[in-house]
Amino acid sequence: CHQYNLVAGEFQLFQVLIQRFVENEPFQNSSRAETYLKNRRHFHNFLQIPLVRDDRSWKSNKKCRNEGEYAVKIETLREIVRESMRVFLEFLCADKDEISSVMKVSHQTQVSPQDPLDLELLTDIRTHLQKKEKKLKEVLRSQSCIVKKLKKNNESKSSVGLKDELLIAQIEMRLVSRVMNMSKLTTEKLVWCQEKLNKISFNGRRIHIEPSFSLLPC
Repeated sequence: CHQYNLVAGEFQLFQVLIQRFVENEPFQNSSRAETYLKNRRHFHNFLQIPLVRDDRSWKSNKKCRNEGEYAVKIETLREIVRESMRVFLEFLCADKDEISSVMKVSHQTQVSPQDPLDLELLTDIRTHLQKKEKKLKEVLRSQSCIVKKLKKNNESKSSVGLKDELLIAQIEMRLVSRVMNMSKLTTEKLVWCQEKLNKISFNGRRIHIEPSFSLLPC
């Protein structure tokens, strides 16, 4: 039997912890990084993405439990993962520190080491990011119009796939934007941003995203 009750529970906990963080953050008199560290002290798995595996692969679970109507199948797990991605995007968009960092970035961003090639790469990435953000907004507006015309019970698989790619593209670009707004940028971070953007391509209203196994730069 292939069921995913245990990992589904981990993803739901992942969602709950992020939602609590976002709800409480406006009342914190500290930066997001400081608030994050406080949360990590209490919840060591905060923002850690669960490993997807079926219940049989857990060492403490030699045989499947909750069989029958309560078993979480792969289709249900996909929906839970999608919701986790949406919650994570909300977490990224709710960053109260990002606005102030964007205002200061043009004056304070430093590339270390001060290599002319890195400075050229920095300029190229910013231009690349702006173009893709503009294209993404166009696709989002177009998709919003299409969704309004579709009935909930008549949603095609291609539409679901497009939504997934839109969600991933929004997350990836938001992460790149956040890294680019850091006060100090290393060569490694610039290369990471470039690779992330290179994996996202647009063809009309279609988005293609190559797999990436590095969520954040080292």
